[in-house]
Amino acid sequence: MTKIPDYLEKEQVDELLQAAKTCSERDYLLLRFMWRTGVRVSEVINVTPNDIEFKNGVVNIRKAKGGRQRRVPLDEETLKMLSDYIFALNIPEDRPIFSIKRTQVFNLVKKYGNTAGLKIHPHTLRHSFAINLVRGGTDLRRVQLMLGHSSLSITQVYLQFNDNDLREAYEKVSF
Repeated sequence: MTKIPDYLEKEQVDELLQAAKTCSERDYLLLRFMWRTGVRVSEVINVTPNDIEFKNGVVNIRKAKGGRQRRVPLDEETLKMLSDYIFALNIPEDRPIFSIKRTQVFNLVKKYGNTAGLKIHPHTLRHSFAINLVRGGTDLRRVQLMLGHSSLSITQVYLQFNDNDLREAYEKVSF
């Protein structure tokens, strides 16, 4: 099994988001969106208001890797922030919400990571999203669908657990 190269604990993600929140609404919302959906950089820069089903709480990832499409749920609070942001900037339905280039996303993640004392890259948020889902009890098939993996074997890497995860599971068992 391949080892997950890097991921953040929830507290570390909170530190990253807080670093962005103090500087820029767009940067904060972009990073929060990536954390809450597990999207790749190439996907987040292509999401338009048309791709978000606000009533259903779902984001349609249309320009995904390999030409595949998928639907990813998104929490109400982030949806509300997105709605307000889109309205405030009057973003057309067919234009990207985050008018930003790939390299800028990499630079933002690095910048706020450094501010929070973390050495990370954008894919770290994707790994963190997946690990968080698995730790929360989401079955692997659903994690696969949300990440848009073509094969369940690719998603299995997220079944790795740290000692605290194992201890927590062990303590739930009554011997």
